[in-house]
Amino acid sequence: MGPEPGEGGLTPRLFLVAPEPLPPRFADCLKAACEAGDVASLVAPAGLSKDHVALAQLLGVAVLLGDARASATLTADGAQVAAAARVIADARQIVGKNGIVGAFAGVSRHAAMEAAEAGADYVALSQNGPTVGGEPLLQWWAEFFEIPCVAYDPVDAIALDTLLPQNPDFIRPADAMWDSPDAARTIIAGLTERLKRK
Repeated sequence: MGPEPGEGGLTPRLFLVAPEPLPPRFADCLKAACEAGDVASLVAPAGLSKDHVALAQLLGVAVLLGDARASATLTADGAQVAAAARVIADARQIVGKNGIVGAFAGVSRHAAMEAAEAGADYVALSQNGPTVGGEPLLQWWAEFFEIPCVAYDPVDAIALDTLLPQNPDFIRPADAMWDSPDAARTIIAGLTERLKRK
């Protein structure tokens, strides 16, 4: 997913998730986001064009699609799939050993562990899910596993006060960033400024 994630208490990187259908000014929003902060990855719909993939990669952003075959066709960097061993294995076969296979596990600890065992490169977890014994899901993952985790629920700068102590490797900006380039710039700059105080 580009350069190393925020392991070992380092600053988390940004993990963008594009809506479907793509917003009219998708490319401009992506450029603005990359100018304003440290964007590592982009999860996008399978309908993304080759030009969009090329633009993101030129900006240093790893492009992940929800469909491994579409990812291979568009020469994207990999795919984000469901956290199931068979699905992960199939995606790995398609994208190859050098491609990225991410797994969305939601609020399931079992699914996250299964994804790790199946060879996923990262797990995406819902930081707003229920806690077990008062321990947040991301914090539990960061304490026991080396595979990077994505805090998959969108956050704003204020929410980082609660999220950062859980040590996610990647965070997802608020979806309003896709409203316009100005919105992208403002939202990403706000997160970036808060991350500098980590």
